[in-house]
Amino acid sequence: EKLANDYINGYCLIFRLTVDDYHRYSFIDDGKIIKSKYIPGKFHTVNPIANDFYPIYKQNSRNYTIIESKNFGTMIQMEVGAMMVGRIVNHDKKYCLKGEEKGYFEFGGSTVIILLKENQAVIDDDILENTNKDKETVVRLGETIGKKY
Repeated sequence: EKLANDYINGYCLIFRLTVDDYHRYSFIDDGKIIKSKYIPGKFHTVNPIANDFYPIYKQNSRNYTIIESKNFGTMIQMEVGAMMVGRIVNHDKKYCLKGEEKGYFEFGGSTVIILLKENQAVIDDDILENTNKDKETVVRLGETIGKKY
């Protein structure tokens, strides 16, 4: 609860992968790994409509990493396992580089969540506009989604 309180009024960026997506994920900035924690859980689907029936981001299997990043201060990158995903595999690192592989999901759909504190970033307008319309935005590896505040 204390950790979550640090991110009130910040951004929660959710990147949902489907079965046909590349299931490897990368760090979004250079930084130092402060802590990683695995949280066992269920494997509900991560389709957005499922969140209306199950608290998927509270119940599903998760792994979060606290990163002291170069541009965004202390942030969290979290992976959420989903139906048909048996395992979240993160590489054991003490430091990370932007674009470097953080890990991968083994088979199926899954989700990566980035938590940024208030006044850490300015998110791109297209993402904010689509979010306000309850629409997903397709994001590709290396594509800019915002900038340092």
